[in-house]
Amino acid sequence: MTDHSVDDRAHTLSRPAEGSSSEGAEEAAEDRAGSLATQLVRVSGIIGSALGHLGVHLERQDPVQHHERRRVIRALFHEGARLRPFFARYTSLMALAATIAALGLISNSTAVVIGAMLVAPLMAPVLGIAAAVVMAWPMRVLRQSVIVTIGSVLSIGLAALISFAIPGDPAPLPSELIARTSPNLLDLGIALAAGAAGAYGQVRRQASDALPGVAVAVALVPPLAAVGITLQMGEWQMALGALLLYFVNVAGIVTSASITFIASGFVPGRRLLTGNSSIASGLRWVALGVIIVVMPLQFGRGNVLPPTDQTADILAAVEEFVEIDEGTAEVVDVSVDVEGDVPDVSVVLIAAPQQEPTVKDLALHLADRLDSSVDVSMQIVRSQSDSASIINAN
Repeated sequence: MTDHSVDDRAHTLSRPAEGSSSEGAEEAAEDRAGSLATQLVRVSGIIGSALGHLGVHLERQDPVQHHERRRVIRALFHEGARLRPFFARYTSLMALAATIAALGLISNSTAVVIGAMLVAPLMAPVLGIAAAVVMAWPMRVLRQSVIVTIGSVLSIGLAALISFAIPGDPAPLPSELIARTSPNLLDLGIALAAGAAGAYGQVRRQASDALPGVAVAVALVPPLAAVGITLQMGEWQMALGALLLYFVNVAGIVTSASITFIASGFVPGRRLLTGNSSIASGLRWVALGVIIVVMPLQFGRGNVLPPTDQTADILAAVEEFVEIDEGTAEVVDVSVDVEGDVPDVSVVLIAAPQQEPTVKDLALHLADRLDSSVDVSMQIVRSQSDSASIINAN
C-alpha cells in the first residue's frame, strides 16, 4: 500500500483571492441583488397590464368550462366536511413516503427513493398554493401553506427518527443522500418544467397521466428526508443544502404552475379584469420567493452550500489516468470519501511488474482534473503470466 497527499498543490489551486478582490466580489453580489429587486418592482406594473389584456381575451373565449374549473378546485382544495378525512389520508401517506424515502436514502437505493416520490401526496397542496395565488384567494393560500408545512415537518422529524433508530452512520455517505444536499440552477429548471406539467395535467384531464411523472421529476419528499437524516448526523451544512433544494423545488413549482393556470384559462377572464392588481401582487411575491432561493445558488456556493459531489468526476479521472499511462494496469475498485473538505480516494489496480503507475502521478492527475485538494491511497495487485509446455515422451 502506498500513500501520497498533494494537499499543498491542491490548496494553492482552490485558494480564493484575498483582500480587495473578496470585498469586490461581495459588493458585486449586493449590487446584483439590489438590481434584481428593482427589476421586480418595475415588472409588477407590466404584469398587471398583461393580465388585463389576457382577461379581455379570455372573457371573449373561455377555454375552460365552468364544470371543469370546479373539478380542479375540488381536487386541490379540501374544505368543510372533506377536510378531516383528507388530512388523515395526507398525514398517513406523508409518513409512509418519508419512511420509504429515508430508508431508500440510507440504503442508497434509487428505486426505493423513486417509490417514495410516487407515494407522497405533497404535489397537490403545492399546486393548490399556485391556484389560490392566481385566483386571488389569500385565505386559501394560507391554508394550503399550512398543510404543506405540516407535511414537511412531519417528514423531517420522521426521517430523523429513522436515522437515529438505525445503528451507526453510513460511511461513506450514500450517493443518493449527497446528491440531495447540493442544489443548483438545474434543479430550479426541473422544478419549473414539472410545475407547468403538473398544472396543465390538473386543468386538462386528458393530460392527467403525466402527473406520476411529474412527481418523479421533481422530488419533494426525498430532500425533506435528507434534511432529517443529516440533522440527526450533525451535518448542519448538508441539512441546509437539502432544505434549500426543497425550497427551490416548491418555489419553482408554484411559479410555473401559476403561469400555466393563467395561460390555460383556469382563471376566468372576468376575474383577471376585476382582480388583476391582487393577482399581480401575488405573482410578485411568488417571484420574490424565487429570487430569495436563487441567490444562495448563484452567489453563496462555498459559503452556504456543501461542496458538490465529486465521486463521478474522480472515477472518470482515474479511468483517464490508466488509459494515459499506456501500461497494462486495470482498475479494480475506486472508493471515495467526501465527508471532509478534502476527498479521500482509495484505488485498487491490477498491473504487471515493471509497469506499475505511481501514486504520486495519480494524485497529481486527480488534483489537476478536480482543481482541488485530494488525498490518494493506491493498492496494486501484481499480475504475472507464466507458460509451460509438457511433451509426452510415450
